Amino acid sequence: MATLTNGDILGLIGVYGYVACVVALSWALSKRMSNPRKLVHILTGGIVFFWWSFDSRLVMAGLAAFPFIPLLALATPRSPVGFLRRSPLGSRASEGHPYGLVMYATSWTIIAYALFGDLVAASIAIAAMSFGDGMGELIGRRFGKRQYIPDRTVEGSLAVLLATLASIVVICWFYFDVIGYAGGSAPALLLPFAAAVAGFVALVEAVTPGSVDNLVIPLVVAGFMHIMGV
Repeated sequence: MATLTNGDILGLIGVYGYVACVVALSWALSKRMSNPRKLVHILTGGIVFFWWSFDSRLVMAGLAAFPFIPLLALATPRSPVGFLRRSPLGSRASEGHPYGLVMYATSWTIIAYALFGDLVAASIAIAAMSFGDGMGELIGRRFGKRQYIPDRTVEGSLAVLLATLASIVVICWFYFDVIGYAGGSAPALLLPFAAAVAGFVALVEAVTPGSVDNLVIPLVVAGFMHIMGV
């Protein structure tokens, strides 16, 4: 494992502190929300705003992402570890697909390692899963009325597109304008670029089974972004 730099330490504190706050918030609001797990799904995407601090690919993927895979696996309803099953993480895991959050952490780990040299593309891939897919399900279940294929509505897919588009604009603003990220350059036409990528994400989300979307969507989007040279 690489030696920890100050940037790596700052990134680890940021990621773990942020995730802890998200889980705590979902626990505090669990009595007021019908599906607090969706809050975790959406808000955890905010980890991408801490990635810039890391100096090492191995630290970002191996220490800031990978440990969540066994931790979340041990918090599933079938886990032999009782206190983790009963923990806030376990409560969130029991509210949907038991391994959905495990797949979330797996895709997060793979992307953090594979796209360490292009954090904007990596961030967009995670945002597609967290903000795009998360808002699509939230809006689709609550307001979706026009179903065009099984389990997909026009309203839900439109929410995927708009949430992803907005997240891409914010990510590009943060990385290129706020912190001056040197790993790439901002798209010359940001809105058309964001709309094109968001449309692709909405299409991928529409045809991906819900049982594996936390794994498939971010990895497919990451590959798409890499091929585009973003």
